[in-house]
Formats: sequence, structure tokens, C-alpha cells
Amino acid sequence: MKIRFTIVKKITVGFGILTFAVILNSLLIYTTLNSNKRLNEEIINIYTPSVSYLNDLSFLINNSKMLIKNWVFVERKNETHDKLNLIAIHNEKFPELTKNLSKISKQWTKKEQAIFKKISTTISDTLFVKHKEIMQSLNSFESYDDPMVILEINQIVEEGGEVNNLTNNILKELGSLSEKLNKKTNDSNVAMIKSFVGFQKFIIYSSIFLIITALIIAYFTTTSIKYQINYLKRFLLTMTKGILPKEKLKAKNDEIGDMSTALNTFIGTLIKTSEFALEIGKGNYKTDFKPIGEQDILGNSLINMRNNLKKAEKEEENRKQEDERRNWVAQGIAKLGDILRQDNDNIDKLSFNIMSFIVDYLKANQGSFFILNNNLEEEKYFELKSAIAYGRSKLMNKKIPYKEGLIGRCAYEKLPIYLKEIPENYIQITSGLGTSNPKNLLLVPLKLNEDIFGIIEIASFNEIMQYQINFLEKAGENIASTISSVKINEQTSQLLTDAQQKGEELAAQEEEMRQNMEELQATQEEALRRETEMRDVIEAINNTVGNLDIDMNGVALNVNDKYSNMISVSSEKIINTKHIDLVSSDYNEDDEDYQALWINLRKGLPCERIFKYNTPSGDVWLNETFTAFKNADGNYDKVVDLVIDITEKILLENKSISDNIMPHSTLAYKL
Repeated sequence: MKIRFTIVKKITVGFGILTFAVILNSLLIYTTLNSNKRLNEEIINIYTPSVSYLNDLSFLINNSKMLIKNWVFVERKNETHDKLNLIAIHNEKFPELTKNLSKISKQWTKKEQAIFKKISTTISDTLFVKHKEIMQSLNSFESYDDPMVILEINQIVEEGGEVNNLTNNILKELGSLSEKLNKKTNDSNVAMIKSFVGFQKFIIYSSIFLIITALIIAYFTTTSIKYQINYLKRFLLTMTKGILPKEKLKAKNDEIGDMSTALNTFIGTLIKTSEFALEIGKGNYKTDFKPIGEQDILGNSLINMRNNLKKAEKEEENRKQEDERRNWVAQGIAKLGDILRQDNDNIDKLSFNIMSFIVDYLKANQGSFFILNNNLEEEKYFELKSAIAYGRSKLMNKKIPYKEGLIGRCAYEKLPIYLKEIPENYIQITSGLGTSNPKNLLLVPLKLNEDIFGIIEIASFNEIMQYQINFLEKAGENIASTISSVKINEQTSQLLTDAQQKGEELAAQEEEMRQNMEELQATQEEALRRETEMRDVIEAINNTVGNLDIDMNGVALNVNDKYSNMISVSSEKIINTKHIDLVSSDYNEDDEDYQALWINLRKGLPCERIFKYNTPSGDVWLNETFTAFKNADGNYDKVVDLVIDITEKILLENKSISDNIMPHSTLAYKL
């Protein structure tokens, strides 16, 4: 059996070799890049940040060494820059740095973690404990005058002292740990560089191999199929000139051979198709023809063309019929418009003319015209205004409650109702020619902007077509618009009559209003005088005492210049700031007395307190009187704080106490 070595197999073998080489190449590239990525991530995410943090920690410890000496030998005053910096190292900088190192040290070796833990413990539990003992011993200006304390502390912080030696040991251990991590960083960099050099060589060799392999495969593949492709190309070029070759292509045992066989079949089918097209062109639509299949575009298109030609004549007839119906609707609307413009001041005559035209235009048997009477909202009903039956007007008095029967349903749904079977006893008008009643019933709402003004009812022996229903819908809008105008005119006339009657009543009331206005003017003048007096009082208060408006959560809402000047803080900074944040830090929001103050204020009880404020020019004492005020709903929503400066009084009292109780003491008195 001859092996069928198709083009697909040839290409598959060639591309299989290339694919294997590419996959192998990709795996080696991925392995190299993944290794370099791991080394790079270790450098960036572990070693470099670790060395940076350790250097920061060394700088911090070295800086604390200098600052603790300054605390002892240089700075005697409280809250100097160096002292605050040392406190910040203890309370903020060291904990934050330790936290960062603790997180990143999880990536270190166990030994490195143990070294760091030992250093961190030594700093926090030994070195900083010594610092805090020194800071506590020298926490005031007077403590520097105690020679015993100074002597003891000097021995600790001087060169060779306990603090100095401890600091040097910590710095040495930090330097050693930093050098280890630096060495790891350098080793990783060297390994990554070597890996990249080898990677470059591999890329060059693999690229050369892939290019040579691709060229060899391309040569053998193109050579094996070139002859067949050229032969097939010449055959197809002949067909592009409109020539259908009579000879058949020679087919070989591969895909191109399959293409040749398929092309031979296609040419035969194309010949049959051209013959079928010629018959259609002659007008012979009965010619038998079968397409190759469902996907035969040309064959199926010719069959569709034949069917479409058959339909074209019928569609032309339907189009003419649609045009006639549109013209019929347009003419009906125009004629109805002429009727609506006549007698639009007499609703009864207008109703008769409308129904006479509609029944005649639709060639119906009966028609009724109902108008909605909604003078009383709770008693709305439809009133029969006109009835036409068999070409004559019928006098009937009929009222249908709103939302009852077919009339009510049509009004509720606001859509036409078409019945081909009328309920028994529904038609109450009969013909003298017999007892048969129409079987088709149409109800159309007279609707304008979703408002119902009435219902048209049409009964006919003939079926009512959709275009006739559409005509009545459009006509209903025009009729509703006219009815609306008629009703508005009637209401306007009634309103004019009512207006004349009310005009006389208003004239009588005008004199009474004039007298009331005089009394109101006098009342307004008195209110204006009181308002002026109140403004003067408020201005006097603002010039005499400080004023701070606070909400029930203690947040400042408004402040006068007097209060702002007392505490040396601008009004903009005071507003939206809590009262407890304005006073001295000696006070706390959780203080029992401060909480009691707000409990009483929320009950509406006035309170008085003395608060100290820290200002740039010194401490200030203010006597503050708090009063809660209610809003329009009767709830307490604001507190007015009136403030008097009693600093001078407090200072005199403090001086008197100091002179009488501790005349020889150098300790400062703190209120």
C-alpha cells in the first residue's frame, strides 16, 4: 500500500521539529529568567532594604549617644530641640524602625534573626532604659543643680561609661550584621551577572540553530509542492478570464490532488448553473435546478432570485394597497379636521357631526359618542352625546359609570378594544329590516396626553381592518383636543362670571386689609426698634467679653474677635475645632469634671468653669460661662460660651500663695 505523505504531514513534521526546538529553547530561557528574577527579588525586597534599615538604626543609635550627652552636659532647659529629638527616637523613630526590620527579618536566616533580636532587645531593654533613667533624673531645670545626681550620671555617659560602652557594642554588632547582608547582596549580583552572560551565549547559539533548521525545512517543503501549485495556478488563471476549461485536472495523492478533484466537480456544477441562469433570463421560472448543498451561495442565490421575481409582482400589488389605505386615512383626517373646526362651541351638534362622518366613512352600521363628565372627581361617568344607527340619529339618554363595562375598560386601559363576537343584548338599537345585530365591535378612547376625554363605539357587520383602527386612533387624538378646547372655553366663561362676583367681594375686603396693614406697620416699627436694641446689646457683649458658640459635641461653630485675641488663635483655626483641643493640654476630655460639664449642658443647666490656655505670650486663665440653647424643635443644639480674662487675678493669687506658704522654695507652682 502506497503511503499518503500529504502536505499537512510534511508541514507537520517540519513545524514539529521547530516547535520542539522552540519549546526546549523557551524552557531554558524561562529557567534562566526565573532564577535571575528570584535573585533580583531577594536583592530588591530583602537585602537592600535590610541594609538600609540597619544603617538607619546605626545612625539612630549613634545620634542617641550624642543627644543623651547633650541632655546631661549641654541642655538644661525643658523641651529643647535635642531633648525633643531624643524623646522622638525613643517613642517614635526606634519603634517604627524596629517594626520594619522585624517584618523584613523574617526573610533572613535563623542566625541573622537571632542577632537582630539580641540587638533589638539590648537597645530597648538596656540602653534606652538607661537613657530614660537619666532623662527622668534630669527632667527639670533645678535637677541640674544637684551635684550628686550630676556626678552619678556623668560616670555613666562619659567615655568608658556604661551607656557609652553599651552604645559602642550595639553599633559594632549592627555593623557586623550589615556587612553580612551586604556580602549576600554582592554574591547575588555576581551570580546574576554570570547567569546573564551564559544566557546571552545560549540565545545566540539557539537562534543560529533555529534559523538553519527553518531554512532546511522551508526548502524541502516548498520544493515538494511548487510544481503542483504552479500547475493549479495556471488552471485558475484561465477561469478568471471567464473560460471554463473542458479538460480535467490531474489529481495526485495529496491535498493539492484533492483540490484538483474538487475543482473539476466545481467546474461541472458551474456549467449547470450558467445554463439555469440563462433559462431564468428568458423568463422560464419552471426550469429544474438543484444546488450543490445548503452552502452553495451561487445556486441558492439563483433559486432565491427566481422566487423573488415571483414575489415582486405580488408585493407591488400590496404596496399599491398600502398606499391607498394611507391616502384613505389622510383624507379622513383632513375631512374630520374640517368638521372639528365647525360648531366647536356646541358640543351636542359637534358630536352628531363627528359620528355621522365616522359611521359613513367606515361604512359601519352603528356608532356612539361618549364624553367623560368629570365635574365631580368621585362621581365620574361617561355620557352618551350622539348615537347613529343605520344612517339615522337616535335619541338616547345613557350614562355609564367610570371603569364599568367595556366603555370603562377601554378608558382604563387607554387602548382600543376590538371584539369580533359582541355579547348578547349589548346592542340596544335594531333595524326595521330585521333582527340581526352587527358582530364586530370597536371601542376607541379619545385620548390626549394620556388624559381620557371620551369613547367612540363602532358596530359593523363588516370586519374592521387594522388601518381603520389606526385611523380612529389618530382621529381620537384630534377629537380629544377639540373637546378639551370646548371644555376649557366653557370653564373660562364660568370663571369670568365667578371672577366678577369675587371682584366685588375683594373690593369690600380691600378696605379691611388697608386697616390691617396700618396696624402691621406699627407692629413692624416696634419690632425694628427692639431689634436695634438687641444688636446694641450683642455688640456691647462682643466688645466686653469673649464669645464662643459650640455645638453639642463640643465643636466650635462661631467666635468673636475678643475670644480669638484672648487665646492668640485666629478665628479660622478656632472654627470646627473642639473646645477641649483649644484649652491647655492639662485638661482631658475624659476628666470627670469636664464630662460633668457636658452632662449638665445637655440637660440645659448653665455651668461656669475656669480653663487655662497655653498661648505664645504665656499661660492665660479664662472664666467661662456656658449656656445651652434650644432650636425650633425644642432640642438643645448649641452652647454659648461667654468668656472673661482672669489671668491677672490668678497670677496675683498664685503669687500670694507662693509668698505665704513657700517663701523659700524654688519649686514652680502650677495651677
